[in-house]
Amino acid sequence: MPEAILQVQTAGPRADRRPTARTPDAWWVERVRYAALVVFPGLVLFSLAFPERAGRVFWTVAIAALPLFFVLAGYHRWRRICPLAFIAQLPARFGWAGQRRAGPWMQAHAYHVTFALFLLSLWLRLVATNGDGVALAVFLVVISGAAVMVGLVFTGKTWCNYVCPVSFAEKLYTEPRGLRETPNSQCGTCTACRPACPDINEENSYWKEILLPAKRDVYFAFPGVVLAFYAYYFLQSGSWAYYFGGSWTREAGLFRTAFAPGIDAHTAGFHVWPRVPRAAAAALTLLAGGAISHAAFRAFEPVLGRAFRRRGVPDDAASLRSVMFTIAAFAAFVAFYSFAGAPTLRLVPGLPQVFQLLVVTTATVSLVRRVGRAQSTFAEETLARRLVANWKWTDAPPPRDLREAFLIHTIRSRSQDDARRQMVDLYKSAIRDSLDSGMISRREVHRLDALRHQLQISDADHELAMSELADEDGGFGAGRSRAASPEKQLQLDTYAEALAVHLERQHQSPADVDNALVRELRTRYGVTVDEHAAVVERLLQSDGLASHLTELPAAIEWLAATVQHFDTLRSPAARFLVRLLRRRWARAADSLVRTLAGDVPVANALRDGLLSDDGEARDVVLEVVGSLVSPATATSLLAGLARARHDLGESPEVVRLLRAQLSSPEPYLRATTLYLLEGMDQATGADFDQLEADEHPVVRETARATRALAGGAAPAATSTLEKMIGLRLVPIFEDLEPEDLAQLARAGTEVWFSEGECLCCAGEPGGEVFVLLDGEVTVSHGRTVTVEGPGTCIGELAVLDPAPREATVVASTIAVRTLRLTGGSFRQALGVSPVVSEGVIRILARRLREAARG
Repeated sequence: MPEAILQVQTAGPRADRRPTARTPDAWWVERVRYAALVVFPGLVLFSLAFPERAGRVFWTVAIAALPLFFVLAGYHRWRRICPLAFIAQLPARFGWAGQRRAGPWMQAHAYHVTFALFLLSLWLRLVATNGDGVALAVFLVVISGAAVMVGLVFTGKTWCNYVCPVSFAEKLYTEPRGLRETPNSQCGTCTACRPACPDINEENSYWKEILLPAKRDVYFAFPGVVLAFYAYYFLQSGSWAYYFGGSWTREAGLFRTAFAPGIDAHTAGFHVWPRVPRAAAAALTLLAGGAISHAAFRAFEPVLGRAFRRRGVPDDAASLRSVMFTIAAFAAFVAFYSFAGAPTLRLVPGLPQVFQLLVVTTATVSLVRRVGRAQSTFAEETLARRLVANWKWTDAPPPRDLREAFLIHTIRSRSQDDARRQMVDLYKSAIRDSLDSGMISRREVHRLDALRHQLQISDADHELAMSELADEDGGFGAGRSRAASPEKQLQLDTYAEALAVHLERQHQSPADVDNALVRELRTRYGVTVDEHAAVVERLLQSDGLASHLTELPAAIEWLAATVQHFDTLRSPAARFLVRLLRRRWARAADSLVRTLAGDVPVANALRDGLLSDDGEARDVVLEVVGSLVSPATATSLLAGLARARHDLGESPEVVRLLRAQLSSPEPYLRATTLYLLEGMDQATGADFDQLEADEHPVVRETARATRALAGGAAPAATSTLEKMIGLRLVPIFEDLEPEDLAQLARAGTEVWFSEGECLCCAGEPGGEVFVLLDGEVTVSHGRTVTVEGPGTCIGELAVLDPAPREATVVASTIAVRTLRLTGGSFRQALGVSPVVSEGVIRILARRLREAARG
């Protein structure tokens, strides 16, 4: 074995959370989503067909309703409904998804990027798309194309998280939590495209980004930009009638004059300064509004912090910033709906007042729900959910009240000491799960005084739990402090589900290990080699996969021992058996190495070592593979190997070796094993019964035929397996896969010839190929006469070239058994396997040499 094998490094830490199914949402969400997918392209067509009405419908109805929908329906529901999000995922749906991830700069400045695009969109409204249906349609098509391009280049929801102009507004209006709980909007195939993904847990994302400078800049500037946008209608015209009357929704071709100095009220940049181009005036207004708002909120934040301290309110940076964001969201929401939709609402008497009441009520409820929310509250709720998830009393549902949960534990425990120990264990388990999920940190755990008081966990008990956790699994410093984020965990969970399905299919099917599919899965989910190893290790904890993989070393030993015995025999059936055994051996080695070792640089060397006839070389490989998994799994692998060698002994009986393959996942191996056992007069009635009920037709056919032979009855016809064995005697067919041989055998017909009977005559058209199974034939080619025996292929060139046959073939023994193949079947085999083509070429070359010598 190469020394490089011994230098393989162990995989990363094992992930120990199981994949979870997504909670179903309200019935109407999918229907609204489908409706949005129809309405969005419909708006493009409507804008082109009715350009004078498009602005009113799109801006004062559709767009005006969005923030209210964000708040009332919930962030996650909108993320599933948004048609632009669907468009951005089109490349992934067609298998063209990009693989790049947003870099560190993009992650740090995503809010700046989306806000800049948002400002650009508002500016385009003021200078082009507000009242021009054609310009609006072009804008919608361009932004849709941009979403598709991002999807083609980048992975996951990069468009939604890093580019979409309204993504920050969706979050501002709904963070840190919505008016009610909703199922999240996580991707089915998570590629961990964003740290602290809001689609997995919006509030967790909120607190992880709460002090991000880019988020602060955008949230503080946004209310001023909203006010500045609507203020510009007054600054441009000198009257609010311009906005509330809706005349701005019917201004076709405005973009053509937007960059020129104003000459009248329609083209003026400012009504007090008409000569300023409208494009410049609109940009200055938006930028000034954002700057003033940003400065005002920055100045107000320390003032609010001092007020909190005077009143004894906790004013840590995260809590203070959260209150500021809440104020900014309230101000932006109210400012937006003081104007949004008004030109259309005023067409219906009384409707503006009702709508404003709805807006104010929604904003107030949202403000009250958000303003008192603290990061510690979120951490406590996260820990509490973990606590209830570890509820041990199966005969009673876990209570919602944590104090009640503690009382039930106390009553049901045998003593006060038991109750205390059980409560500490439950508390410790909840802490471990919460830390592993990435939702809270160790520092936050130490600050959960209110929760500990409610659970009656003393400081001593808390320190005991934390110290015990620090001693487990290598300590927090070695592993738990670097627990996977929720985004990374979801990425690995969904990858684990897909990989488990693939490995289960591989286990149930005798097909070759599809390494390309595993690599494609890793690429699609963005999983590294070490992460793949960690996922496999997690899957090994499940009984099915673990038992399958830990049985492979034993299976390899049995296969090696069987090959060693039959490799010295020259009978056609024995040679065919060895071919099948080596194929199964290679597949078992592939399965073990590719699943446990992944794409380590020496994976091929590991596989070759497992295929070695030298048992010591196989032992070295298993030691290396064992170093890539947990000690428990490595022990299981070596234990399986030890049991196999003990069962085999020094000189295993041939019948025992064969009988072990009757349950092989390889159907042709099962059939050939039974065929050989019957030939040795060692097949039992139980063997026949088992394989006559087999799922594979060749196995069932072989079982029926061999049972008939065992009973002394002559078979009605040669079985498919016997034809396959005969075909493999032909040099050009010997490297065909069993599946191809079976297809060829089924296409062939057994034909017997008596002595002196002609198989084919020179000068006749050649439309068939004969494979000689038993007996001998004389081939006469002019004055050249040769004798051919079993394994000879006759007439193979005549079916490729329509010329008449060049030789006469006559049966020279009492009986000659052949397999007759039609020309079409032979040509199909020629196309299936390059080996057959090469064999025909060799035959042709040999005959040309013979002709040249003659």
